[in-house]
Amino acid sequence: MRNTNEEIVISRREEEAIRSLKGWILVYGRRKTGKTFLLRRLFAQSHYFIITRSSGVLVEDENELSYVGLEEAIGLIRRLLEEKEVVILDEFQRLPDSYWEALALQHPNGKLILSGSSFGILKKVFEKKSPLLGLFSPFKMDLISYSDAILSLRKVCPSLKDALLWGLIVRDPWVIPMVSLNRNVVSEICNKAYYFLVSASGLIGEVFEEEERALTKVYDAVIRLVGEGLWKSTEISGILTSNNLISGGLPTVTGLLERLVGMGILEKITLWKTRGSRHYFKHRSPLLSIVYYLDQKLNITEVAYRKVDQNLVLSAIGKEFQFSLGEMLAEYLGGRRSYTILPDGKGDIDIVILDSRGKTPIIGYEVKIGEIDENEAKKSVELIHSFGIPRAGLISATKKPPKVPGSYEEFGPEELMNIAKTIGSKKL
Repeated sequence: MRNTNEEIVISRREEEAIRSLKGWILVYGRRKTGKTFLLRRLFAQSHYFIITRSSGVLVEDENELSYVGLEEAIGLIRRLLEEKEVVILDEFQRLPDSYWEALALQHPNGKLILSGSSFGILKKVFEKKSPLLGLFSPFKMDLISYSDAILSLRKVCPSLKDALLWGLIVRDPWVIPMVSLNRNVVSEICNKAYYFLVSASGLIGEVFEEEERALTKVYDAVIRLVGEGLWKSTEISGILTSNNLISGGLPTVTGLLERLVGMGILEKITLWKTRGSRHYFKHRSPLLSIVYYLDQKLNITEVAYRKVDQNLVLSAIGKEFQFSLGEMLAEYLGGRRSYTILPDGKGDIDIVILDSRGKTPIIGYEVKIGEIDENEAKKSVELIHSFGIPRAGLISATKKPPKVPGSYEEFGPEELMNIAKTIGSKKL
């Protein structure tokens, strides 16, 4: 199969949602989630401005780029809005507040679309004293949804299983030019782990810079510990304290974790019936989760061409498959994704979907990349029911699992694609 990555465009439901917004728009979110690419596709006839790190402005006019100062750029934007044109102002978080009033005076002329690679910018724009308060409809751009990713890949990858696994990786759209989607995902990660890690580390650094924070040793340590698989704030606190990186104990670590969640680097997943903790912290990006895990285990940063064990990669992908599926199924069922870690090292329940209030379990799922045989299916269903979950389901990325007593539903690759199609038909 020919590698056609350069032709791949992941269709995203955000497109229709943004297109339907009237008036001025503020699109915000973590770096490299595809904001600029999507906006330029949606508003192809717009005038595009990007604020550089040096506080200059690049202006694109009929595919020609010119570099101007802030004063000139703001004057040009004001004139275009006066003429009822569409203007995109990218990396808006870099624009000094002193220019905000000049933009506000043109409201509601034209259509101004601000794009910001920062979550902090939302608070600044909508704070009480902001001249931009009330002028914009805010829209958060996250990673590509798992359902959108697998739907777009189903005709590109060699099999539906490949699409399900590659879908995890391309939720970060910046990686698409770096990979060959017609190859085995495990082999590609093994071969390119160092390059992914270098890119991921650079991305994390950029996120901190745009959030006006420094990537300190403490933040880096937290990111790496979570990447290694540590998810309890108490365990992370103990390690950081013993290494003299923090002195405030658990409250300090809780604050660090919450800030990383707010920056879009980490996410916290509700734990159900899990002793000692209410949340499971992990990397929001499946790709970053995998490469940081590999680096913590193999020290890839220090040895660029270290051989990467395929079983280690497969294990990490399996975990991410479970969490992205949980996100997709929660939307499909109208519930909330959660996760259960069983006591005494007995394993886990891969996905638990709670009701919309996040209180009562609706269904629990056993998830595997490979096939689930009848014996495994029976044990998994019994385990799920033993914890008081009324319904049990089985999911395999390879083949639809067998029907066994007590199983409510079984999903293989075809069924998962059908669920993604159902979600894709809904409006955001």
